[in-house]
Amino acid sequence: MKFWSMDNTLLGWRFGVLVPVLISLMFIQLSMPIGVLLFGVSIVLLFFLGLNYFSKEWVSIPYDRLEWRIFFICLIVRVVFIFYLYLLTYWFDNDSFPFEIYAADSWVYHNVATDLMDAPFGDWLRILDEKMKSRSDFGYPFYQGIIYSIFGSHTFPVRIINAILGSLTVLMLSRIVKTSWGESHAKMTAIVGMLFPTLIWYCGIQLKETLMVFIVVVCFYLTWMARSKNKMTISLILMSFIFCFLLFFFRTFLGALVSISMLLLFVPHKTNRIGTGILISIVLVLYLFYSLALSSNIFQDVNNQIEDSRDFFSRNLENEKNLLGNVSFDQVALAPLIIGGAAITPFPSYLDTEARQLSIFTRFQNDLIRNMMYFFMYIGLYHTIKNKFREFIGILFFFGAYLSVITSAANSFQARFHMPIIPFAILFIGIGIVEFSNKSRRYWLIYLLFIFVAQLMWTYFKLNIRGISA
Repeated sequence: MKFWSMDNTLLGWRFGVLVPVLISLMFIQLSMPIGVLLFGVSIVLLFFLGLNYFSKEWVSIPYDRLEWRIFFICLIVRVVFIFYLYLLTYWFDNDSFPFEIYAADSWVYHNVATDLMDAPFGDWLRILDEKMKSRSDFGYPFYQGIIYSIFGSHTFPVRIINAILGSLTVLMLSRIVKTSWGESHAKMTAIVGMLFPTLIWYCGIQLKETLMVFIVVVCFYLTWMARSKNKMTISLILMSFIFCFLLFFFRTFLGALVSISMLLLFVPHKTNRIGTGILISIVLVLYLFYSLALSSNIFQDVNNQIEDSRDFFSRNLENEKNLLGNVSFDQVALAPLIIGGAAITPFPSYLDTEARQLSIFTRFQNDLIRNMMYFFMYIGLYHTIKNKFREFIGILFFFGAYLSVITSAANSFQARFHMPIIPFAILFIGIGIVEFSNKSRRYWLIYLLFIFVAQLMWTYFKLNIRGISA
């Protein structure tokens, strides 16, 4: 399927409108504000309309002529969302303005970055050491401190730069797909990434996810491009590992996973491109990376996190229980739900059961669209494993390993923790749509019915653990 058909759009519209409206009506006393519901449904309608419109308009245009268009449309959409998210916080949680609703980490990053802005650069490391919990939290306040030093302690420049980074992320993903699958798959990946609400949402708030995702994709992109060249250059490999090293200052285990995944990308899929020069380059870069890591005590950080991960599943659930206060659940009973649902979660929340839910149901459209489109992600995964396994082995390893890590830590139901693999989910969705046959649409319908049942069960589950009668 070279473009997203109107039949698929109509099916997406029906499901994307009926499910949130139906569940809201079933629990009318707990339904979200009507304005939030209407806005979320509008995003769903525009997403599927955009898939149909852009895929048809661009079907005969060469990819190289579309890159600037892709970038600027990405940027415009993300800037619009920046203003929307400012307004959302202003309307519903003025105390958190100008950050996201019920902001916590954003305030920490902002305050530390303000301290860095006012201090000599030589004192930055000391301030970060005093203010942040660990070395893996240094990256984002340092980055934000640089921006504040240039533009002042204003949030808008940070978010505009986030929007630029998010737009570049989409371009890099589509280029990776183009080198392997061709232009049709690349264009579809770009369109999905351009319109995917989860990526757009995080560009409009002041958390580290957009920058972290950008760095992850840069690491894979540089490594992919280096491997794709007939003669690999040391400069591309060196840059890829420098970016990878930066990840250790955002999330330590993420840096470790990306490092292994990047090395797996060098598994030869065309033997005439593997030679002594490549092996020497890899050895040199590994030596440099090892020296940097050793001098920064990052290996100790990794070891500490491994030690801390013991029984983390139980501790994380217990912390969630204490945070909500009125929640009651059996951890043994909940474990299969978390593990079994990790591949399609998080599910959207449609109900206003407590104050904390405000920051969750205002983005229900993000999770709803992700649940719906993961059908195509699995089609893309199937065709990638079947046809291009060795070529994509590094990305496949990262995708599976990261999902396993957040599942084992009981974080798979939190949207924020999925962010590092969302770009690659989009990559596989783009591939899956092109490989999908319209004759198989009934399978998507069956999948959507399953998603509806799962979301309904999830809604009942959330009510039940809070002691709220349906």
